[in-house]
Parts: sequence; structure tokens; C-alpha cells
Amino acid sequence: MDIYKNVKLVVFSLFLFNFIKAGEIEYYWSGAVTSESAVISFATDKKAKIKIQYSDSKNFKKNKRYTNTTSVDEKSNFFSKDQLKDLKPSQTYYYRFNINGTLKKNQVGKFKTHSNKPFSYKVTMATCATTGSNSPVFDRIREESSQFYLMLGDFHYGNIYRDCEDNFLTYFRSTLGSKKQSSLYNDIPIAYMWDDHDYGPNNSSGLAPNGDGKVACQSEARLAYKNYVPHYPLAFQEEGKVISQVFNVGRITYLLTDLRSEKRRPLFQGDCENEGSSNCKKIKSGSNFGTEEHLKWFKDQLLIAKENNNAIVWHSSFPYLSAPDVSAFNCEQSEIIKTSNGFECDDHDNWGWYPEERTGIANFIKKNNIPVCIVSGDAHMAAIDDGTNSDYATKGGAPIPIFHAGPLDRKPSIKGGPYSHGASGVRGQFGIMEVIDDGGDNICIEWKVKNHKGEFVKNKEGNLLEYDFCFELGDK
Repeated sequence: MDIYKNVKLVVFSLFLFNFIKAGEIEYYWSGAVTSESAVISFATDKKAKIKIQYSDSKNFKKNKRYTNTTSVDEKSNFFSKDQLKDLKPSQTYYYRFNINGTLKKNQVGKFKTHSNKPFSYKVTMATCATTGSNSPVFDRIREESSQFYLMLGDFHYGNIYRDCEDNFLTYFRSTLGSKKQSSLYNDIPIAYMWDDHDYGPNNSSGLAPNGDGKVACQSEARLAYKNYVPHYPLAFQEEGKVISQVFNVGRITYLLTDLRSEKRRPLFQGDCENEGSSNCKKIKSGSNFGTEEHLKWFKDQLLIAKENNNAIVWHSSFPYLSAPDVSAFNCEQSEIIKTSNGFECDDHDNWGWYPEERTGIANFIKKNNIPVCIVSGDAHMAAIDDGTNSDYATKGGAPIPIFHAGPLDRKPSIKGGPYSHGASGVRGQFGIMEVIDDGGDNICIEWKVKNHKGEFVKNKEGNLLEYDFCFELGDK
């Protein structure tokens, strides 16, 4: 009996030793999916050697492959990523992890590769989630089984301006650790572009302070994004550049533009602190793109998409449809920012304060007959405009359909407008975009909104918040 007890103790000790040695996968999510590849990002609870096992068989009984071994340690905050290559188009893949020689069979992620031909598919999208939110709206998004989930910004509300590296790690871990969010990210690949609250403080710009005098952690924000997010190739691979990116799904080109980390506000000089003063003059136009290089990249991508006979979905993280209010400084006293060169305004965080840049973009779209629509975040609402109110080209000619999808769980607010098809300011909303493409001369888009109960959302007038339209392709 004593020998039997000793054997049991040895077996249990070996099991415990192997369990402790193995470590755990804490978070994992997929993104940057193409017709033949995908990126898996993951984090462990300790130093480990990781291989990803993947297969087109749900039970991993056939076609199993492994990535090369990746080492994870404290230098990377126990995060890493790997790319799965040589995949088949239009195929669902499953993946799991081997950590220090132990296969984690109960932690399985999945994604579906894109077709390499024109095809129809669904995209879910939303914006504005409280840090670590466990709202049921994430379950409803997951149940849509979309081709991918487009996160439109404010992935968390960290508002980070100090202890930058530690805080970005904390807020990413808190968000990825949400049970309902992690279930979504395990099942549906993501494409994600930040806005102000997940890049820096409220109304963040490049290196300028907001109304409270807080400055975004620019370099740390970019580094965290690059290290933790399974993203598509960035516009400028060099260290310190924007995180804008472009990718194709079927005959749609998605343009995700970083309109925060290089943003430059308009500059005013004169008697700007006295309300109603006529001596406060704009001396420098602002730029959401920040640099000519960044804006040129954006316009080049529009032309490339057009030449490839693609329609464009442009993600502008904040409202494009907003009336220009530049006849005077028009800034609330509490929002005035005094700089060494003049005055900036922390108010009206939208395209209305950047009319020169917006008109230039609209004129470019008009001149080149670019087939484009806009999906947008920032505002805590769902809203649709069919282009009736969003034509900012000189003398008209560039009406752009616009879709706002949110908020996930933040306090509702209506920004911009007016919107031809109305708006809904209710918590727990997300957008659905159906792309209908049979390979012909048209690509059609259907926009709808659902709530956390899975019900279709109506506007304030009681009509379904929906809109469908088609792009005519082939005109080069």
C-alpha cells in the first residue's frame, strides 16, 4: 500500500511539474487575413517556447501543420505573433498552441481566408468600448459569423498620457481578457484602427496637448499597436511612422487611416481668448493626415484601387460629415489651448475644422471618379447618409455614402450630420455591411444596424436604419 501511495505521489508530482513548466496561453486573436495567409497574435503567462498548430480540419485529424518555434519572454511583455502561410482561399482554418512541449487542446481559434476571386461576404463593425467591457453586444457580433470584424476605434478608453509602456500593456490585457471580447476575437479575425481614447487622451493629436494639457504617448502607442495587434502591413514600415494600412477583400479595398498620431490642429493668432473677437485669425490650416507624405500615400492608394477596378471603403475614425465652423475661432473658453505660436481649439473634434484638407480630398475623388464610401467611429451613435449631405467638393460632385456604427457600450451621443437616413444614439449597437459581388460590373453594399439583443435598429423616426447602394466599376 505504501508503494502504491508513493507511485501515485510520483505521478502527481510529474503531472504538476509538467503543468507548471508548460505555462498558459492568456490571449490570442487573428488578423491580417488574406486569401493565403493570416497573422496570429498571442500572449503567455511566462517565458515559453511556442509553436502554432493549424489545420483546415476542426478536430485536427488531417492536414496538420506547425509554425516554427517562437520564444516569448519578459522583453516582449510575453506577447508575440506569427504568420500562417501557404493557406487555401475560402477555407476555414483552426489553430491552437503548443507551449513548452504541451499541446493546449482546449484553446482553439479560427478564421476564414478570403477568396482570390470576386465574392460576397459580410463585415461587422463597431466603435467605442469601455475598457474591459463584457457587454452582450460582443456575443451578437460573434454570432454574425462575418468575414472579419472591423474595429473602428476606441478599442479601450485608456486615455493614456503617462506611464506609457506599462499602461498600454495593462489596457490591452484588460480588453483582451474580457470573456465576451476574447470569444469574439478567437472566432472572428479583426482589422483595427485606433481613435483618440485608445491612442492617447480625449481629442488626441500628434504631439500637441489636449484641453487638459495632456499629451499622447506617440511612440509607445505605435509600439504597442505593432507588438500586440495582428495588423496588415503598415503604410510606412520605418519606426515612428503612422499605422495606416490598406488591404483587399475581393474587389473592395479597405483603407484604414491613422488620423490621430500625426494630426495637426489649425492655428490661430490675435485676440482669441475674448469671445466674439474679430481679431482672431487663422494663420495655418490643420491636417488630420499630418504630413504631405501621409496624405500622398492615401491618394495613391485611392488611385491604385481605382486602377485595379476595386471600390474603396475608407475608414475615417471621426465624423467626415460635419459643417465647417471657421468663420471665427468659435471655441469654448474651457477648450482653448494656448501654445507658443498661437491658439488651438480642443473642441469640435471632426473634419469641420479641417475644411481645406477635406475639400482637397473631395476634389481629388471627384477628379478621378473614385468609387468610395466611408465607415466611421468616434461618435457614440449609428447613422447613415447616402451622400446627400456629404458632398464637399468645390461646386459639388463628390457625394460620399457614410456609415457610423456604434457605440458598443459607451454613453450615446450624436455628432455631425444631418444624416439622410437618420441616426440612433443607443448603447449596445454595431454595424453590418453586406458586400454583394457576383463578378459583374457592379459591387453592391448593404448597411444595417443591430443591437445587443440581435434586433435591427430603427432611427428616431421609427424606420429601419439601413441603406443599400451599388458602385459601377470598369470606368478607368
